[in-house]
Formats: sequence, structure tokens, C-alpha cells
Amino acid sequence: MKKVAGFTLIELVVVIIILGLLAIVALPKFINIKQDAQVSTLQGTGGAFAAGIKLANVKWAAEGNSGPVDNLQVYDGGQAGQLDINLWGWPAQNYPPFESSPRLNNTNDCMSVWRTVLQDAPTVSTSIDVADSDYRVSYISPDQCQFFFNELPALSIYYDSRDGSVITDSDPTT
Repeated sequence: MKKVAGFTLIELVVVIIILGLLAIVALPKFINIKQDAQVSTLQGTGGAFAAGIKLANVKWAAEGNSGPVDNLQVYDGGQAGQLDINLWGWPAQNYPPFESSPRLNNTNDCMSVWRTVLQDAPTVSTSIDVADSDYRVSYISPDQCQFFFNELPALSIYYDSRDGSVITDSDPTT
């Protein structure tokens, strides 16, 4: 007589239960992968933006400035790399015409600082539509901007041109 080897019904049920438990534990991790990627994207962009803002301030200080400066060449060559620095020494806008005391005072100023500081910057506009841009800008009076991540609007990057602070809000639950 030949003995047939195989799994018993009990063994199969135990294996299925173990696989089910593993799936229950692991599934939430896989569900949040997209959100985790969005948070990481925002954190990377926020870090790069903060570094660019600080670099512009260092360039302003290294040249011996102590007040507003118009068209300071911070990055590359030409108008694309110029920033207008406000009276506190922080980027306020990027516009070629002379301005004696530049201030960050509207959404266009916010977008111009974003595009200048971040080379190959994620797209920014005033639209909440993901098809239009990666980030939506909002001007906060006085001299402040907030950039909301359109894919997950609870995520944002805040910039205050009065003290150069950049705060990345990467908590999707707020």
C-alpha cells in the first residue's frame, strides 16, 4: 500500500488564518503608501525651499547689505536668478523693474519667489486643480505666503518674508 502525503484540512485552515492575519496587519501600511509618498514629496520640497530662502539671505548678508536690495543675483545668471530682497533681508519677489523697497505683497510675488528659489520648481498657481499645478498659493497679509499641496491640501509650506521662516506642515490629519 502506498501512503499519500498531503496537508490535512486543519493544517490548511491554520495557514489560511495566518495569511489572513498577516494581510490585516500589512494592508493598512500598503493603503497609506500614496499618502506617505505625498508627505515625503512635500517635506523634500519644503526643505529645498527653506534652504533656498536661507541661501538668498546669506548672499544678501555676504555682500554687506543691511536693507532692501533690488535685483540681487542669487542664482544662475540673468533675470531668472535675481531676487528682490526686502528690508529684513529675505526674498520678497522677482521682478526686473527697479523697486526701492520691495515687499512680498500678493500671490504673484509669492509665486515669483517660489519659482526663483526652487530651480525646476513644482508648478504653482492660484488653482486648486491638480491638473493646473502641483501647489496652490495663498497670500497672507502682511508679507507671508502659504503653498498648499493640491494632491493633499492638508499639506502645506508656509513662508514669512519678515523673518525668513519656512514651516512645512506635513501632517495630513490637520
